[in-house]
Amino acid sequence: MTKITIQIKILSSLAHKQVAKSKEIKISKTRSQIIKGLSSLLTLGVNERTKVKTYARLTQSFKEIHTIETDRGSLKFRVDSPGSVPQDPTSERGEPETFEWIRTNLKDGDILWDIGANIGVFSLYAALEKKNKVLSLEPSAESYATLNANIRLNGLDEYIQALCFAGSKETNLLDLFMKDTSAGASHNSIGSGSNQFGEFEVNGFQSVIAIKLDDLYELKGVPSPNHMKLDVDGKELEILEGATHLLSKIDSLLVEIEGNNLKENLIKIENIISLAGLSEEISWRDKGSG
Repeated sequence: MTKITIQIKILSSLAHKQVAKSKEIKISKTRSQIIKGLSSLLTLGVNERTKVKTYARLTQSFKEIHTIETDRGSLKFRVDSPGSVPQDPTSERGEPETFEWIRTNLKDGDILWDIGANIGVFSLYAALEKKNKVLSLEPSAESYATLNANIRLNGLDEYIQALCFAGSKETNLLDLFMKDTSAGASHNSIGSGSNQFGEFEVNGFQSVIAIKLDDLYELKGVPSPNHMKLDVDGKELEILEGATHLLSKIDSLLVEIEGNNLKENLIKIENIISLAGLSEEISWRDKGSG
């Protein structure tokens, strides 16, 4: 039977880990300020253009390639910001259940649509053995640039197609409201300054094509998916409303639901997927981490 797995995050465990994370960030910022101060001393007395070029070269030299180990092999990531450093796949924040879903559902030759790909952790993992192809959608230009760099780093150019699009109920040109503009950031939102946890301080805007997934499915050259992962910070209902035809064609769907989205939209989401002929695998409820 065709099935849907609904991933619901347990927010209490996420909140519990924020204290330790904030300490790490504070130490990291302090070290960064020290290095910046030293570089200022090194450029005393030089003209402004030379100083800026020196900083640019330092920035480039400090840019790291980070590697994580998975059961399928190593994955490399270009570090463009603190948020672009991926979590360890075995840690709770690394979403081990998403790795599990990919591992258990994708068969050789299957195609995955990764909606909300960010820097590409799960797209890369799905394609790593070069037995599956992936279509990745990521609306943030910064995260999209890092996603493409990571695809090239891992030699997966022929297996992953990445588009700087957002999913939507209707095909449109919209603004991406950005809580954090850096690569790897999450909890931004299409069309408004609120996400699944409520309103947030907007620190930037970006125009983006928001496409109805049923329209994307009909485009010539776009691979038809067997599976879809949907993680879009509260816009899951709108995207599913624009994917009713697509949903009837796929074998499985992993959708992340949390915060206000869980309280307000779960029943509507269940109805959409039920009408598409999909049935939920209840054992996947409350598997969420991240």
